[in-house]
Amino acid sequence: MTILGFCEDDEYLPEYGTVVVRDVYREDRLPSLGNELLGELATNALSGTIATAGDGWLHGTAGDPYQAVRWEAHDEPPDVRLGDWEDIVEAPFHSRSGVVGLGTLTGGTFGDELSLGAKGLFRVRVCRKAADDGEEGDVWLIQSWPAPGTPEAPRWLKRTRAAVHPANPGWQQVLGYHVIEVSWFFTLAGMQRPDGWLDEPLPDEPRPSAGVCAQLGVDPPRTRRDAIPLLVAAGLIVDDGAGRFSPGTPRRATEALDLPGELAARVDADAVRSAYIWLAADVTGIAAWSNPARIEDLAALLAVPGETIEPLLEYAAEDNLIQRGNDTVTALPRSPLWTRPVPRVARRSVRGEEPVTVAGAPPRAGFLAADGTVVVWRAGEPVVLGRVDSDYRYRAFETPAGIYVAASAGQGQLMTWAGAGSRLPVDLGFQPVRSADGRHLAGVQTHTGRRPWDQVHVFDVTTEEAWSLPRSENLTRHVLGIHDGAVYFSTRSGEAAFTTSRWIPGREPVALASPVHRLDPLSGANVREDAQGLAVFTASGERRRTVDTPRGGFVPGGASMYSFRHNPLTLMVLDLTTGTITERPLPEGCEVGEIPPTAPIWETPDTLVFSQPHHASTRRIIRWHLRREAFEHFDLPEIAGYRPFLIEPTLA
Repeated sequence: MTILGFCEDDEYLPEYGTVVVRDVYREDRLPSLGNELLGELATNALSGTIATAGDGWLHGTAGDPYQAVRWEAHDEPPDVRLGDWEDIVEAPFHSRSGVVGLGTLTGGTFGDELSLGAKGLFRVRVCRKAADDGEEGDVWLIQSWPAPGTPEAPRWLKRTRAAVHPANPGWQQVLGYHVIEVSWFFTLAGMQRPDGWLDEPLPDEPRPSAGVCAQLGVDPPRTRRDAIPLLVAAGLIVDDGAGRFSPGTPRRATEALDLPGELAARVDADAVRSAYIWLAADVTGIAAWSNPARIEDLAALLAVPGETIEPLLEYAAEDNLIQRGNDTVTALPRSPLWTRPVPRVARRSVRGEEPVTVAGAPPRAGFLAADGTVVVWRAGEPVVLGRVDSDYRYRAFETPAGIYVAASAGQGQLMTWAGAGSRLPVDLGFQPVRSADGRHLAGVQTHTGRRPWDQVHVFDVTTEEAWSLPRSENLTRHVLGIHDGAVYFSTRSGEAAFTTSRWIPGREPVALASPVHRLDPLSGANVREDAQGLAVFTASGERRRTVDTPRGGFVPGGASMYSFRHNPLTLMVLDLTTGTITERPLPEGCEVGEIPPTAPIWETPDTLVFSQPHHASTRRIIRWHLRREAFEHFDLPEIAGYRPFLIEPTLA
């Protein structure tokens, strides 16, 4: 038995209380298993009492605190010491790429990647236990090994935590959120509320009914403090007689009260759901892999008493997770969202005449395709420079050494003009900046664990030198831009207050007299505060003009600023010398976001380029020439895919 490798993160922060591991995309990946029930989120089931897995994904039930997660790749089944763990489950797992990484429910993978040594079917063992005293969350060990052939059904080897959860007593449905919030004030450690909060009037909706209060023998509450006797009578909190309260053990609301039929039915249904919803996800996983599963096998596979199975299956069928036969259960696909027809309303367009566009040139620096392919133009023809393998790509810059792509893989990648790709030695984050000549890149590396920190880095693409400032506790810094070899970055010290520093690599940063909001990397013009408010200054410190807001940006060169207005979509350009504002309607569908792929880019100090993804071609770009006030269009080739974004050219 050999361990092939591992990846780990002892500060993994679950999204929606779920540990997520996914296949990492590779072009030479295998096809799917062909069982639609094994796709991620293919059923309505949650992540189970411990974890569930399928075709390219694994979900673990974790809660909100930080977790310590380690995945080990083995060539054979490794030994396991049951006594070292609280909960253990084994399940099949299909890897189409043979490479996995930690991720989030609403995003892709991030951090280190782990090669499993092969592609195809694996067996994974998920072990979980509480973290040591003084540490939050759980400790996870996930071990995988190849298991070709017919997959063996998931099996739970050890359970310490309850498989059937305590039933929700339903008091929040009866008393309302605002009354229950008062109980949390006393029972949740660290819950902060302003002074006098308890004596404020109780919000009107939802409030407990007079009938419910009468049954509990208390008056209807008018303030939050008035709700305390109500909570004590319901058993939600216990009064120790000295003005302190602790959590109670209430009966189900339908047992303590005579409730209206519809409300009582909702309370009882929610009690059953809260008890069985996690274990029902385990059953759904077994049924999806077995397709179908035998009912007589479920108790042994789930490691639960036999008497648990009947009410469990009753709930799972009622919740449309499974379909039950005489002796088997089959998983059901996720039910479609309920929709209703939306009436068509005739609307009169308020736009004026659509600006005319004529055919123009391809994007000056090329584009980044949806799959990470870097495309540039040579001799009038598109040429593939290479491909950036990453789940997410944020920006792409032209540099003297090639195309730099900021990506979710950490340091980002530099694709040289010869087509060779390499990662930078420093992590510039997902909002890097670049000097006007393209030589220097800068950004902020962030760490969001139990003890968060950030660090500012600069990289010279021509010499491959890197410089870094010391780490700063918490996440306080943001890079504004680079001008004349100096990096400008802001440091936030509170909810609103921030300072700006100017840093020349190799020297100590120098704090500026007033915070900078915007910087033009070409000219050094900036928007900053002075005694009269916000104003535009030149690089030499000459005050140009007062502005109302830091929104918008500089036209490269610093002589003008631009912003957008909607309905109709209009580009507005402010001449900083004369104060003249020029407005120009834009073709419908031009995207005017602040970051790619929706942000327009400056190709030259005189041309601004927009994406127009909803045009019939789906890949059209629109170019506006400021001086000529003319619009051009160009349709990207099919390789661009869905929502490509443009590479930002050097401007000097």
